[in-house]
Amino acid sequence: MIRVYDSGFRGPCRIERCEQIDAMSWLAKHYPDRWPLIFHCPSETRANPQHMQMRAKEGVKPGIPDIIDLSGTVCGLFEMKRADRTKSRPSADQLKVLQAGVDAGHFAAICYGFEQFKLAYADYLEFIGWSG
Repeated sequence: MIRVYDSGFRGPCRIERCEQIDAMSWLAKHYPDRWPLIFHCPSETRANPQHMQMRAKEGVKPGIPDIIDLSGTVCGLFEMKRADRTKSRPSADQLKVLQAGVDAGHFAAICYGFEQFKLAYADYLEFIGWSG
């Protein structure tokens, strides 16, 4: 099951990029031992068709989650969205990748905002039995 973390907040909110920057900064500060294997793999861009074809040949795929934690035997896959769920929805490709992760035994979450990411990450650590 893809876990969804939504506070129910509705209203003006920051863009997804700001939520993700906060999440990555928080991870670097609070989990330095895990940090070397936590990353973002950019997959979205706008470019000419030739550039996009070359990126696909290089292995760039649509739908890869925003934050990936490979520091345990079970991966954490986190798709970041704006805090207001009505302003940011996961794409079909994102849902497909997250579900493939779940099917492979990994932890997958959609996080509506940085505060919800922190809850998801705590659940991920509990899921993998990490005690710090």
